[in-house]
Amino acid sequence: MAESTADKGTPKVFAIIPGLAVMVLTLYVLRIFVEPWMNSAVIFGQKGWMVKVLHLNYILLAIITGMFYRNVIFGGKIPAWAEEGFRTTRLFIKSGVIMLGSLYTIQSLAKVGGVAITLIMCFVFGTILFVMWFGKRLGMDRSMIGVMAAASGVCGVSACIATSPAVRAKPADVALAIATVLGFGIMTMFISPFIGHALQLSDYQFGAWVGTGILNSGQVLATCLAYNPTIAPGTAVAYGEIWNVVRVISIPFVVFFITMWYWRAEAEAECVTLSGIIKSKFPLFVIGFFGMTALSSLGMLGAEGSSTLKLMREVMSWIFGLGLVGQGAYIDVREIKAAGGKPLQVGLAAGVLKYVLALVVVMLFVSKETNF
Repeated sequence: MAESTADKGTPKVFAIIPGLAVMVLTLYVLRIFVEPWMNSAVIFGQKGWMVKVLHLNYILLAIITGMFYRNVIFGGKIPAWAEEGFRTTRLFIKSGVIMLGSLYTIQSLAKVGGVAITLIMCFVFGTILFVMWFGKRLGMDRSMIGVMAAASGVCGVSACIATSPAVRAKPADVALAIATVLGFGIMTMFISPFIGHALQLSDYQFGAWVGTGILNSGQVLATCLAYNPTIAPGTAVAYGEIWNVVRVISIPFVVFFITMWYWRAEAEAECVTLSGIIKSKFPLFVIGFFGMTALSSLGMLGAEGSSTLKLMREVMSWIFGLGLVGQGAYIDVREIKAAGGKPLQVGLAAGVLKYVLALVVVMLFVSKETNF
């Protein structure tokens, strides 16, 4: 019986190899060959023009290459031979976020926590209320409003999927909501670094802005790394992920809020408790993030600048890079084009409002520097 179980598991392991090999080889070429070439290439008489002016780096190129695979090389669908390998994308992203906890200490989180929580909660629930109001004005179906509110308020995929059973959303509703917010997120993912550099935002301001204003967690990570690829305390990704983690933690409460809104207006009643939703919907990788932060606070990962932390950050950069090649491969241009009608109007209105207001608030009320 033991042999049978092992035999059944073996093909699954081998099935991961081809797709994962493509991701690893892609990232290796981008980091070892392409990025150094961009730093040394002379264009328009300026050395490193693509990096200094276009702000290109291996992170943006990883996403673009993944999109190229999906939409051009693969013809719009990841082939069966690569599918299992590309499915490891979410594992790499979540593993990297857990390791990001090593950039912080509990003492440092306390300094920024109050500001982050207040700003995020205002934007999360403000966006949800806006979608409910605007969706009702346009005559959208309540189930569609529910999943669009979750997708726009917190993050495009996780919150949307978590909310869909509670509001009886059809698969088409979920797909449309996700496609709408991811389409908007892709655009902001590429333009935000240019806006940040043009406005001379500090890493702290940039991280606060995109951690609040961009709808999808993976896109927040990619955008921060595109702005500044360095993984260390005091960089864009360190600040952006704190804002993002605060937002992710709110998912169970958002699901509960939208569920209560939906069922209060329905003829049927369903017993839903806050504790039940928290148990079923709380993202476990957040616990890992804070566990790593606890180890850092106790000095168990070594002092800043130690060989252990340097190695961990180098590993993180490769883990994130692999995850973002895969994330690009899950961006289907056809799905984005398919998102239309009233959901598109509501999703884009909510996305633009959140994105622009977050930038205004950060520029007005968030200082360039922090002791975090």
